Amino acid sequence: MSMGHEARQGRRTLLVGFAGALLGVLVTASVLGGETFRRQTADASDIAYIPVERMTLPVMGASGPHGYVVVAFTLEVPRTRRAWVRDRLPVVRHAVNAAAWQSGLVAESDDRLDIESTRAALLVAARSALGPSNVRQVRILTAVPV
Repeated sequence: MSMGHEARQGRRTLLVGFAGALLGVLVTASVLGGETFRRQTADASDIAYIPVERMTLPVMGASGPHGYVVVAFTLEVPRTRRAWVRDRLPVVRHAVNAAAWQSGLVAESDDRLDIESTRAALLVAARSALGPSNVRQVRILTAVPV
């Protein structure tokens, strides 16, 4: 009878040891993952997103506009500049509109809207209006041909 008891005790010890090792791995992963999350959150806490109302922009061809696209986007800005940028959104909208009509801001490739080129052009227009240190990035939310 004592042999069966010792075997059960040995299995219990093995299970407890395995559970302890698994718990150690989970705690370590959680702590390391939490540190990464804290760093990303700290970086993200310095960012603010300012939405720009939808704009109807021309898709320019060689002989003028050959279609239009409705674009909604946000400006990624330093959090400390959020109010300053928000107060100057009309200036951004004017710069985007002027760039769209003068240089074909909305780009097409193989009869498709080139989102990445359009995003880059929106970024250039926004930075020209507000300064490069005030606009980190442009995020296109929607782009719908009309």
